[in-house]
Amino acid sequence: MSQDYFMLRCGDRHEKIPYNELQYLEVMDDHILLHFPDKRLATTETLEWIMSRLPQDAFLPVHHWFVVAFRHITKVGDDYVMVADTKIPLNREGRAKLTAVMMQGQLSEEDYQ
Repeated sequence: MSQDYFMLRCGDRHEKIPYNELQYLEVMDDHILLHFPDKRLATTETLEWIMSRLPQDAFLPVHHWFVVAFRHITKVGDDYVMVADTKIPLNREGRAKLTAVMMQGQLSEEDYQ
């Protein structure tokens, strides 16, 4: 991807979403929350649509309701990841994907400790 952001419809406006600032996505009932260090944005766009705009080597679905940015992971536990002070559940499939990424060298233990 040549850009370092994408545009997202949030209600009646469009927001510029920088990839490096986006910490994680949280699926809610009828919307998606995008979490940043200093704010949250809500959108009714689908998770699939948002994922199609994200660099696949920088974001990972770790649970049915969460997608995290590798760069913002601060700790990995057996059944969770930490992003800043937020504990995010990690299911078996997410754990397997995270382990595969770590095995490929894209993310090392030093990156999240």
